[in-house]
Amino acid sequence: MDLTFGFEITQLFKSVAQTGIYVISANLLYPVIIILLGLLAWSFIEIGGFFTEWRARHSDFWLIENGAIKAKGLMEANDFANVPVILKKFCSNRFHYFFINNISEFQDDFHNKDLMGLRVEKLLQECDAEIIKKLEKSRFVAKAGPMFGLMGTLIPMGPALAGLAEGDIQTLSDNLIIAFGTTVVGLMAGVSGHMVAMIRDRWYTKDMSDIEYISEILFGEHIINIEKSKQPYPDQLLKNDIYDTVKVSSGFVYYDLFFTPTSVIIARTAGSILSQPLILAAFFAAVNIVILVITKLGYTVLSSQYYLVFINLLMLIIILFSLFLTREHAKQKSYELSELPPDEILKNNTQNVEIRYSDIKEINISKSVMKIFTDSQCLKTGRIVSRNYLNRMQTLPISVTIGEKT
Repeated sequence: MDLTFGFEITQLFKSVAQTGIYVISANLLYPVIIILLGLLAWSFIEIGGFFTEWRARHSDFWLIENGAIKAKGLMEANDFANVPVILKKFCSNRFHYFFINNISEFQDDFHNKDLMGLRVEKLLQECDAEIIKKLEKSRFVAKAGPMFGLMGTLIPMGPALAGLAEGDIQTLSDNLIIAFGTTVVGLMAGVSGHMVAMIRDRWYTKDMSDIEYISEILFGEHIINIEKSKQPYPDQLLKNDIYDTVKVSSGFVYYDLFFTPTSVIIARTAGSILSQPLILAAFFAAVNIVILVITKLGYTVLSSQYYLVFINLLMLIIILFSLFLTREHAKQKSYELSELPPDEILKNNTQNVEIRYSDIKEINISKSVMKIFTDSQCLKTGRIVSRNYLNRMQTLPISVTIGEKT
């Protein structure tokens, strides 16, 4: 009797447990699907913010160092109010501004090195906390996406197996579609979040390194005394009478700026079809229209969407490969031009131009973008991709200023 009663209790508990687990998991299906769709939307938002931030980022070590040294000079002259102003002219990324804006609140205590040392250390920790907070969103998507995708895969498997046992193929197929679909959505959200978090982590690690370098120059126990001559030294004369070469890029077009004893030569080294977005868009539209017409006339075996996906992916790969080739061509062309005298550089391409120093009122550098001001025009040459250009440029007989100027 006791054995029979115990067996019945066990069976009852098993039945109740199975029913309870099944009911709970079944009721979680649609909340999981809603969360997955939310994570996918969130990942798209993060990707959009990522590309916006990528487009706005300008990181130039030599500008940052130059700005920090100038700010150090202002501090030594007790001009503390202009320290944040000069730093903002040389820095551009969000955490640079976070540090500068916060450090400016303590400008009345800049003379107190011990106190400022403690405050800078605390501010660096707050910067690190802000970076972690910024990365939490994409990291959460990267980890939660696959987890909820797995939940969305396992939950429908119960009804699917029940349908298989009863011979209900329709129920089986419907639940398998949901199971595999949620897996794909979860993995897609996870991959997007992981990519954004990984690249941003590298960005912000470099930003923290820049901030630590700025704080060390400003408040460290270092004596910095950099004297610059306004005329080039004899050993600064390079071959072919070219003092310096600065590489810039503007809209997927690459240039070399050759600084000679009397002028600057702007020489085009390479260009890409991406520099003409209207032509590229028209080309994409024409190809897609042709594919649609061909499939409509019945000249293809597969449906139009498969051909469109394949063709567009193929064109995207070709464009990425052409960008790589353009950069390599720019490097090769730059090397070839560096071997030529200034007159031959001008003759090498009809688009190459020469601007004499006597016509240049000012060269302005802001966020790694160089602008040449003359009496009649403002020439925006593009984003600087060279390294250690600033100190050498300031030895030339031209006015070089830093900070946004239109």
